[in-house]
Amino acid sequence: MLDKFEKQVDPDGVLTPAERAKRAANARKAHFQRLALKSAQARRRAKEARAEADQLDAEAAAAEAQIGGAA
Repeated sequence: MLDKFEKQVDPDGVLTPAERAKRAANARKAHFQRLALKSAQARRRAKEARAEADQLDAEAAAAEAQIGGAA
């Protein structure tokens, strides 16, 4: 997989092997940091959606109880 990043950072093969490896490692690290960020954002959105759904369920249950108690 590191080859992918080496080709990305040095498509023409003009860098020294050490510099290419260093840049490829940095590109790989950045790639996985972006993935981690997207994952954290998705988990946060899902958590917020669950909290909103729970709140709506509670409000619906309260409204049903109020309607049932008034009848």
